[in-house]
Amino acid sequence: MKKIHLYLSSLLIKYLLMNTVIISIIIIFLNMLEISRILNDSNMNITSMLYLSILKLPTIISEITPFITIISVAFLYRNLISNNELISMRNIGFSIIDIFKPIGYTLLLFGILILLILNPMISIFEKEFKSITSQKNLDIYSIKFIDNGMWIKNITDKDEKIYINIKNINLKNMEASDIKILKIKDDFQQIILSKKGFIRDKIFYLNEVSRLDIKDNNYLNFDNYEFKLNFNRSNIIDSISNYKFIPFYKYKKHINNLKKFDLYSNEVSLFYLSELLKPIFLITIGFVVMGFSSKFKRNENFFKVLFISVLIGFLIFLFKEIIINITGKKNLNFIYSYLIILLMPMLLGLYQAIKIEKN
Repeated sequence: MKKIHLYLSSLLIKYLLMNTVIISIIIIFLNMLEISRILNDSNMNITSMLYLSILKLPTIISEITPFITIISVAFLYRNLISNNELISMRNIGFSIIDIFKPIGYTLLLFGILILLILNPMISIFEKEFKSITSQKNLDIYSIKFIDNGMWIKNITDKDEKIYINIKNINLKNMEASDIKILKIKDDFQQIILSKKGFIRDKIFYLNEVSRLDIKDNNYLNFDNYEFKLNFNRSNIIDSISNYKFIPFYKYKKHINNLKKFDLYSNEVSLFYLSELLKPIFLITIGFVVMGFSSKFKRNENFFKVLFISVLIGFLIFLFKEIIINITGKKNLNFIYSYLIILLMPMLLGLYQAIKIEKN
């Protein structure tokens, strides 16, 4: 029994690696075409486009992991059927579930590796991709959310740098409170403290301001104070709400930030839960494909098997996207939504397995 389990696991690993490599090569070239079209930069050479394409690769592979699983499991069962191995296993007393167990364990391991390795890579690679493709913006500002505050580096010209710390901000009306600012220009430095303010059209309007000129040790108070910025509301929102590129170990912290700035929705938690439980979802998908692929005969056209398997996967993917969309719009409980996403395919696979066992 152990030899059979090892054989099934090694066979699935071979197909998973093979399909991942083939699909990755296709994605790299498609990405290069898309990047060249979007950037339309005459200075962008083949090497640069290839590098940018590779940077996007982990994100896309993570998204299509369910399809890689579907194709690999379909290949596996087709191989077992073509070589009469599936019938032989059934004849010595293996049930459909017994045959699927090592496959399920392998898919679980595959999903865990995707989570532990590929998920953090996405965050690193996407930051690098953004830094290259949006270099102009990075040269004039950067926005980061650390602990309970927002830190901004703003460069208004080549000589002046402004560092802003905001403890509280309402991103709906762009009103802020508890503001600390450090302005540096050559050897001149100012510290500005403000109790409240608001941002409009890339201008920061401050109220109840205290300003200290460090070099002259000159301390002044103002009722109103303003200065120019190089970013707006959408730039701030993009910096915090791009939740799909956050590594899994920062999910909780990021959700707390989204809640603080009133950007949270159940759709975010549903996405994070889906990523954390992706290994279980891959097992479920493999179980469904097993239920449909096992019933095909030895002389069945393989492309028919593959087409049906991919169609099943596409329908599951479409069903998942519909549930995610409904969850976001109706603000449904993300746990209930994920249970629906997980249980529906599982019940479908179980129904197919029972049919095969009866036959």
